[in-house]
Amino acid sequence: MGAKREFFASSLKEAISKAAAEFGAEEEKIKYEIITEKTKYFGHSQREIYIYAWASDGSEQESLTGFIKSMIRTMSVDLDFSISNGKDFLKVDFNGSDYKLMLYRNGNLLNAVQYILNRLFSDSVGKKIYCECEKFRRNREYELSNLAHRYARDVRRSGKSINLKELNPFERRIIHMTINRYSDLESKSAGDSFTKIITIKKK
Repeated sequence: MGAKREFFASSLKEAISKAAAEFGAEEEKIKYEIITEKTKYFGHSQREIYIYAWASDGSEQESLTGFIKSMIRTMSVDLDFSISNGKDFLKVDFNGSDYKLMLYRNGNLLNAVQYILNRLFSDSVGKKIYCECEKFRRNREYELSNLAHRYARDVRRSGKSINLKELNPFERRIIHMTINRYSDLESKSAGDSFTKIITIKKK
């Protein structure tokens, strides 16, 4: 990874363009992380966005690939993986005869791997890392979204709040996003551990 430098502009695209010009690189090779966004008022609104940016030579993803291969060897499991680039995330898709180990107890190992990869590599690759295995997250997202809709109807009908069992960050995000669609309801997380309880209630 090249040296990070700070840039600011009125839009993210303009800030990336400035970074590309400074580093003499194509915009597609510029990695960045947003520092802050501000809106100032001097008779009219003026938006400013600040980013750290750097030029990528591709070594960041190579390091990620090497780490995952080493992790699989250390775990002594029969797993393979592929990495693909999304617009806002990097997807690591696991498969192989030992895939059930990744999905044991609602994907605990898959969640742990995703957490570790993000802590170690998300800054350097400039994107969040999303781990999937045998469409587990897509299916779980569908299941949790339906569950949240059902609880929302129950809370609206009875007026009483509902507490869901402890959920991991991925699961909580789905619940919160679903409940946010209801203007008269809200959802709150409570707890200090990796898994937390969500309460759905009327505003």
